[in-house]
Amino acid sequence: MARSGDVTERRKRGEAAARPAPERAPSAGPDGTSGQATPSRWPLMVLVFVAGGVLMGLEIVGSRVLAPHFGNSVFVWGSLISIFLSALSIGYYVGGWVADRHPSQRLLNAICGGVSLLIFSVAVLAQPVCNGLIAAGAGEQTGPLLASVVLFLPASVGMGMVSPFAVRLATRSVESVGTAAGTLYALSTIGSIAGTLLTTFVLIPWIGMGSIIKGLAGTMLLTALLTAPRTRGLSTAARLLVFTLLAILSLLWEPPLNTTLAAGDRVILAEETPYHHITVIDNRLTGSRQLRFDRYVESAIRNAPPYPSQCAYTDYFQLAFLVQPRPQRALFIGAGGGVGPRMFLSHRPELEIDVVDIDARVLDIARDLFYVEPGERMRLLSADGRIFLRTTREQYDCLVLDAFSIGGRIPFHLVTREAFQLCRDRLRPGGVLVMNLISALDGPRAEIYHSLHRTVASVFPRVHTFAVNRRLVEPTESTNIILVATVEDLPLSPQEWQARGRAYESPSTVPAERMRRIVGDLVETLPDMSRAPLLTDDYAPLETMSF
Repeated sequence: MARSGDVTERRKRGEAAARPAPERAPSAGPDGTSGQATPSRWPLMVLVFVAGGVLMGLEIVGSRVLAPHFGNSVFVWGSLISIFLSALSIGYYVGGWVADRHPSQRLLNAICGGVSLLIFSVAVLAQPVCNGLIAAGAGEQTGPLLASVVLFLPASVGMGMVSPFAVRLATRSVESVGTAAGTLYALSTIGSIAGTLLTTFVLIPWIGMGSIIKGLAGTMLLTALLTAPRTRGLSTAARLLVFTLLAILSLLWEPPLNTTLAAGDRVILAEETPYHHITVIDNRLTGSRQLRFDRYVESAIRNAPPYPSQCAYTDYFQLAFLVQPRPQRALFIGAGGGVGPRMFLSHRPELEIDVVDIDARVLDIARDLFYVEPGERMRLLSADGRIFLRTTREQYDCLVLDAFSIGGRIPFHLVTREAFQLCRDRLRPGGVLVMNLISALDGPRAEIYHSLHRTVASVFPRVHTFAVNRRLVEPTESTNIILVATVEDLPLSPQEWQARGRAYESPSTVPAERMRRIVGDLVETLPDMSRAPLLTDDYAPLETMSF
C-alpha cells in the first residue's frame, strides 16, 4: 500500500508537468518570418515617432485644406477631430489584427509607404473634392465632415495601424508586453506633440499648404525606406535614390490655385500665412488690383493714383465724419488692403490713425502693394484686435471694426457684448463706432445682423444701420451692412443724416455727391430683433447663423 505522502507528492509532480509553460509571443526576424530573432527596436521606435508626428501635422494642416471652402468654424475642427479619432480607433484594431496574423516588419514598412501616397493624394484631390461637395449642396456643417472622410480618413487609418503593429513586433514575451506598449505609445505621443508644434509654429507660417502636405508624405516615405529590413539588392543608397526621384516628381507638381481667375487676371502674389491664403491679383482689362483671402475678395482698388476703392462698402466708413467731423485719433481693427485708413487720412491729413491686424503679412502687403504709407500719422500694428483693445491706453474719436476670418465671418470674440464694451471704453466723448458686417436685413439670412445690432445696442445708446446699395438689394439678400454707433445719445433722424450729408465736403476719393447717396441708404424701419441672441463671451453661436 502506498503511503499518503507519496501519493500527494506524485500528484504535485503530475500537476506541475501538466501545467503549461509561460506563453511567449512568436518573434519575427529581420526578414519578417516568425520564429527567428526579434528585430531591433530602433526602426520600430523611429517609425512610431514619425507616424505620430505626421498624423498630427496632417490634422493641423487639414484645417487649412478645408478653410477656403468651408470656413474656419467650429464645424471644421469638430469634423477633423472626430474623423482623426475615428481613424485611429479603426487603425488600432486593424493594425493589431493584421500584426497577429502577419508579424512582418516589411509589411509594416509597406503600409507606411502606402500611407505616404495617401497623404500626397490629399494635395491632389483636396480642391476637386471640396468643390464637388459644394456643388452637390454640402454646406458649412456637412461639407467639412464629408471632406474629412474622403481626404483624411484613409491615411489616418494607416498611421493608426503603426503603433499596435510595432508593439506586436517589439514584444519578446508576454511579460514584456506592457513595457513595449508603454514605450512605443509614449514615443507616438511625443511624436504627435512634436508634429503639432512644428506644423503650427514653423511650417504653416513659412511654407505653403501644398508643400507641407508633400513634405509630410515625403517624411513618411523616407522613414519607411530607411527603416525597412535589409534586402538583397536594395542598399541604403538605392533607397535614397528612389526617394529622391519621387521627391523631384512631387516638387514638379503644383497644387491648383485656391481662387478663380477672370479674363485679364495676373497673380502677382500668392502665399500662406498662419491666418489666410493670400492672393494679390492685377487685372489688365479693368486696371484693378484685388486682395483675396482664400476665395473671397477682401479689398479692391483701381491701380492708378489716387487708388480709389472698388469695394463700395469702404466708402461707407466715411459716415464717421458725419458724426464726429473733426476727429483727432482713429483706430481700425482689420487692415485688409488699408483702403479705409488711406481714405481717412486723405480726408483729414492731420488725423492720427492706428491700424491693427492680427496678420503681420497683411500689413506688409497693404504697405507694399496697396499704397498705404505708414509714418507719424499712421501706425501699422500687428496684434489681435480684442487684445489690443484690452491692453492699449489710447483714446480714440473713431473706431472702425472691419475684421473677418476665413469664409466672410467675423471672429466671435470681437463682437460680443464684452468686446463692444471695450470699444466704448476706448472712445472719447462724442466718439463713434463704425462696423462692417455681411448679412441680410430681414429673413432667414438676417440672423447675424439682428444679433449684432442687438448686442451693439446693449452697449451704445444709439445704433444706425446703413445697407450698402440698399435700393438694389432685396432685404432678404446678403449685402454689406454698416452699423454706426455713437457714444452720445444722438437721436439722428433721416433728415438730420441728409443735412449732414449735404454739408460734407472732402478731398478724398469719397466726394460729396457719393456721400449723399450713401446717406440715402439709411435703414429707417428696423425689424423686430428682440428674439435675436445677445452675443456674449459665454454664448456667441456665430458659426450656426446664416448670412
